[in-house]
Amino acid sequence: MRGSRVRRLWPVLSLSLLAAGCNMPRSSPPPSSAGSSAEAEKTQKMEEKAAEYQRHAEEVRNMEGTEQEKIDAMSSLDQERRDLNEMSESK
Repeated sequence: MRGSRVRRLWPVLSLSLLAAGCNMPRSSPPPSSAGSSAEAEKTQKMEEKAAEYQRHAEEVRNMEGTEQEKIDAMSSLDQERRDLNEMSESK
């Protein structure tokens, strides 16, 4: 019974992961003024965080484990996505 719950839950989690990936912020064009090194630094940090998110998302997609471990991993990934979106919006 537990295995069937995992098999039913995993596709839902995978779809939510894919949907979350669609909301990934895109990197912005380089700043137009020479005096905006702070903006360039923010962009670089955001791009690094986005790359980290993508690596984590791939790990979650390929993970094996219990139902609870998968749920926890998806929750963690969702929090990373929210942080990345907040970082993008505060730009």
